[in-house]
Amino acid sequence: MKKSLVFPVFFLCLSLAAGAAAETFTFTIPDVYLKGDAVTKEPVLLNVTGTGRVKTIPDQVVISARVYTEAKKAGEAFDANQFKMRYLMDLLITQGVPRERIATESLSIYPIYKESSSKVDKYAVDRNIKIFQDDMEKISPILDALIDSQIEDIGNIQFIVRDLERKYEEALEEAAADCRRRAKTLAAGMGVRIVGLKSMNYDYGGVPLANVAREASSWDAGGGAFNQMIVPREVTTTVNVYATYEVVYEGD
Repeated sequence: MKKSLVFPVFFLCLSLAAGAAAETFTFTIPDVYLKGDAVTKEPVLLNVTGTGRVKTIPDQVVISARVYTEAKKAGEAFDANQFKMRYLMDLLITQGVPRERIATESLSIYPIYKESSSKVDKYAVDRNIKIFQDDMEKISPILDALIDSQIEDIGNIQFIVRDLERKYEEALEEAAADCRRRAKTLAAGMGVRIVGLKSMNYDYGGVPLANVAREASSWDAGGGAFNQMIVPREVTTTVNVYATYEVVYEGD
């Protein structure tokens, strides 16, 4: 709170009518005249960025595939699709893939018209599936089963880190610690003292761990060679922490 000196000034007012009255006035002396040569140490802001990186190997693979059939009648096309799907599932189960890890993502039945005509020529059934597997050694047998089942299209192979949220938390903790270290180092080097945290924020950078996919449609069958061609690579997630500290100059 600013200091001020208040001087009361009394004026005697003469009244021709009757008596006398006294009035009081005040005025303030600014702080600058009271402090003399004193210097105020104004606080300044220190902006710091900390970075945290966590490297990991994906621990789950998701293989996408397409099961497509055609027939003159919709029911026949659907039955053919079911037969092909059942045959594929039996092959996958023999390779150690649980039935519940084979999921149908979409299923559509639609007519195919004759060329330059509105007349239906045949029907098609298009099914998109995904196969989830935690054992990377089973990639080759799964692809062999897909090829043996005469699957029309093997989409992509996606490697996933299942405990992704925990990896982000680890990177965030590392970034926050790095931010504090940088602030302390800068403060000590500049001869200032940290007096408080004004603001902080963070964001995710680097390669998202859940989006590490490799196309499989153009690869040739080769038995065990698949495992050497299709391997998960180490991926990194990055978190940046931004903080603003209030500091005061300590002097030399």
